[in-house]
Amino acid sequence: MLKNHKLAKSLSDASLQEIIRQLIYKSKWKGKKIYKIDTYYPSSQICSKCGYKNEKIKNLNIRHYECPKCHNELDRDYNASENIMFEGLKQYMKEVKIWTNCNSKQGNYE
Repeated sequence: MLKNHKLAKSLSDASLQEIIRQLIYKSKWKGKKIYKIDTYYPSSQICSKCGYKNEKIKNLNIRHYECPKCHNELDRDYNASENIMFEGLKQYMKEVKIWTNCNSKQGNYE
């Protein structure tokens, strides 16, 4: 089955969709939110320490590299996970800031 690439891709897409569906369901049930990061967000190209975007690191076979700006040694997957986490936090903070600004105009500071 995995030798048939089209079938394997459709099965993995279906599995991912099921995981996303379950996450959305559980988050609504618990009163939480899920923030979706753009598919094309360059999470593995941005240094999580200094924020430098290295356009040259597009080859996915490169697993470890050094940031040319701050010389931080980066593991591609760990670096991408940190950048995705911080991008989600940015989305959350924008939402909180908008919510806080709306409430502060009315005199609510909770």
